[in-house]
Amino acid sequence: MSVEDRMATIHQPSMHAMCGHDPMESELFRSVLSRIGDKWSVMLVGMLHEGPRRFTELKQMTPGISSRMLTHTLRQLERDGLVEREIFAEIPPRVVYSSTPLGKSLAGPMLAVAEWASDHQAEISANRERYDASAED
Repeated sequence: MSVEDRMATIHQPSMHAMCGHDPMESELFRSVLSRIGDKWSVMLVGMLHEGPRRFTELKQMTPGISSRMLTHTLRQLERDGLVEREIFAEIPPRVVYSSTPLGKSLAGPMLAVAEWASDHQAEISANRERYDASAED
């Protein structure tokens, strides 16, 4: 079953209804979407869904991310309860990151979006080229 077929079978409330009318609720909703829509967060949640990883493993598996950005993103994911960090009292100390139950519940939808992006990247690339070419005229 394709991503489109799966998404069509799911009851989807309107984006407006999900945002809420309370300004505080709307801000929280936007901040959650911002976190889970961040490119590094998407990649890290997907990687940690496969099993626990050390910082250096995550760094090697995520080309282009700086150590500072990896640390920041992991801390934010931990703050939101999507990732947990376990420190082992060894010399040197060993730190392992893993997905929480909440993070695991997010992995499926994120992987579906990643699959959609992979399935449609050629079409999107062609659309971008066509748009850019028409914008030059």
